[in-house]
Amino acid sequence: MDCYYTGVNIARPTVDEQLARIRRGAAEIIVDAELRTKLERSRQTAAPLKVKLGLDPTAPDLHLGHTVVLQKLRDFQDLGHQIIIIIGDFTGMIGDPTGRSETRRPLTWDEIRSNAETYKAQLGKVLDMSRAQVRFNSEWLGPLTFEHVIRETTHLTVARILQREDFATRHAAGRPISLHEFLYPLAQGYDSVALGADVELGGTDQTFNLLVGRDLQRDAGRPGQVALVLPLLEGTDGVQKMSKSLGNHIGVSEPPEEMYGKVMSISDSLMLRYYELLSATGDERLEAVRASGVHPMEAKKALAAEPAANLFSG
Repeated sequence: MDCYYTGVNIARPTVDEQLARIRRGAAEIIVDAELRTKLERSRQTAAPLKVKLGLDPTAPDLHLGHTVVLQKLRDFQDLGHQIIIIIGDFTGMIGDPTGRSETRRPLTWDEIRSNAETYKAQLGKVLDMSRAQVRFNSEWLGPLTFEHVIRETTHLTVARILQREDFATRHAAGRPISLHEFLYPLAQGYDSVALGADVELGGTDQTFNLLVGRDLQRDAGRPGQVALVLPLLEGTDGVQKMSKSLGNHIGVSEPPEEMYGKVMSISDSLMLRYYELLSATGDERLEAVRASGVHPMEAKKALAAEPAANLFSG
């Protein structure tokens, strides 16, 4: 069998070729050797890996920071694996506490559903949605009984939860942490159990949550997922991670001329970071930019044109 998808003539790359593409731009792979084993098994059996990404629809728009992980998801898709987008309509009611200095306001069902619809349309700018699964985690989290939730909480200790930097900082400062926030990593991790994910993607701020999913799978007697951790893209201010709430974002649905102008406004020092995380340019050009072999203005214009061209080409 020469392909993973029925009716699609895809010559399967070797494991080393797949690893080279998957590793590019990754901040960390936990555990790299396990990923190789999964890829070898997948190639031998012609069964695609289940590669998961969770997105909580806490705002109506995706931005270029999201495309860092979405492009990596597209890499898996191009390599013939099954990608699964989890729309966190249930976890969105909790609100991801990652990086927060205070409790996030839970969203209403109407807000979550409205935002989720915009996500599905925007994801198609990067992914081939005809070959992607989109699932809502209320499908399996909603039916859980209180007894089931209690049993799942036995797999996490308060001490481990407080190892998270954001929780530890808030606890040390005497700022309140609501009990429902402790349940967020558990809920996200249970997504991986429900789907039998082989790999989960997320930013560096999601490492703790990714590893909880890995542990919950093992506690359920299943193989633990590989956590593929991607760098966070700084916003146009060059300091904090890109975020709509901080006003430093570049939305994927913004008009091409606005997108171009915002990328042109970034500093020369930030330009290399954007090249590394956003550009599909070859390694030779990237090295030339890194070594200042390309004039900064020329390089910045080429970089600014790339996202708009990619996102609005189809």
